[in-house]
Amino acid sequence: MMMAGRDNERTAIRPVERNQKIRLNDAILIAGFPGPGIVGAMSASYMIEQQKMHQIAYVDSDFITPGVMYIGGRLRHPFRIYANNEGTACILVCDAPVILSGIRPLLNAVVRWAKDNDVREIMVLEGIATLNLPEAARKPLVMTSDGRSDDHGYLSHIKGKAEAAPPAFIAGISGGLLAACLSNGIPCTGLLISSIAGIPDPEGAAILIEKANELANNPFKIDVRELRTEAAELKRQMQELINSVQRQQRQQENQQIGGGPGIYS
Repeated sequence: MMMAGRDNERTAIRPVERNQKIRLNDAILIAGFPGPGIVGAMSASYMIEQQKMHQIAYVDSDFITPGVMYIGGRLRHPFRIYANNEGTACILVCDAPVILSGIRPLLNAVVRWAKDNDVREIMVLEGIATLNLPEAARKPLVMTSDGRSDDHGYLSHIKGKAEAAPPAFIAGISGGLLAACLSNGIPCTGLLISSIAGIPDPEGAAILIEKANELANNPFKIDVRELRTEAAELKRQMQELINSVQRQQRQQENQQIGGGPGIYS
């Protein structure tokens, strides 16, 4: 039963009544938030559209900046939870800033709601800010935990080089959600991809979705060809921009070499 979770009476996860026929069943919850390359939010939105998911709940909290989103011809809460018809996958999205001091209690409430509603694992998709993308094929970093907060087996994993990613610190709402999973004993995974801040990265989003699908026990088999087409078009536009800038630079250099009019002539 989809009950409302609370944290000090300041945060509540409230059901959307029209979609209460959907029941989660050993589901995986995937979270994508705005960040470098917008890869997390882009991945989450794309999966919602491709799976034709329905909003099943929203997070009502004093810790979220007041406001609403206008999406799909309808006003919506900024912090929402969607699910597919089978109840095997749900998506968590947040389109509004969360007050820094409220990140921990808010996300603890979300994770407790997840446990109460038969979510078996939480997966967070996020970008890592970088100045330049690697020329070789990009691969996401995979950081996972079985939900235990102890360090049993830690040294053996290090010695056996079983780590999927090097040591790192994940901050912000993505790191806060993973920390809440550890605190509440629910398995979690962080999938991170290098991306340039301020530039939409549909290719990075496609890579994250493919990896998420690979790791999920109940694969949702999302077709990412549309994202990759967007990525190819974006690369073409960026290359055209770079070529234009380089042509202007060469023209300026040629004018200077050719002895054009000086400042004092």
